[in-house]
Amino acid sequence: AFAIALGGSAILFSAAHHWGVYGEPFRASVFVYRALAGVAFGCIFWYRSFANAVYAHVLYDLYVLVLR
Repeated sequence: AFAIALGGSAILFSAAHHWGVYGEPFRASVFVYRALAGVAFGCIFWYRSFANAVYAHVLYDLYVLVLR
């Protein structure tokens, strides 16, 4: 059950970044990368806490912001 929930939530996490007016245009490589990030964040959530998963996401967003 854990693997199914983790995979499903990772796919939804990735898809959410492409939905809507402000979503990024779909590219398969970006979708897969974000799905893998969703797996990583999901594991952080499961084994640590929601707060740690949020902190990891924020740190990643700041890292991307600085590099752009």
